[in-house]
Amino acid sequence: MPGKIIQGLRRAKAQNPVILLDEIDKCGHRYGQSDLTSTLLEILDFSQNDSFMDNYVDLPIDLSKVLFICTANDTSQMSKPLMDRLEVINLNG
Repeated sequence: MPGKIIQGLRRAKAQNPVILLDEIDKCGHRYGQSDLTSTLLEILDFSQNDSFMDNYVDLPIDLSKVLFICTANDTSQMSKPLMDRLEVINLNG
């Protein structure tokens, strides 16, 4: 949803917060794969995320100090460029 990252940063009141993005493998199915994937690619790419432009508030935001933790149930359908930006830790159960 638009503005959720900015909202999380405001709630955290920290310079280096941890943001959990839950079930990113399912997000594209509801909201349109290309827009969401391109946003995820931008926020997870350390070479771009120091000037992330949130179109909801139309302001550049520095996300370079944010630690993003993403969860997914099935990574097989996720785009290759997105998977390249993730360190994958497989957990049983």
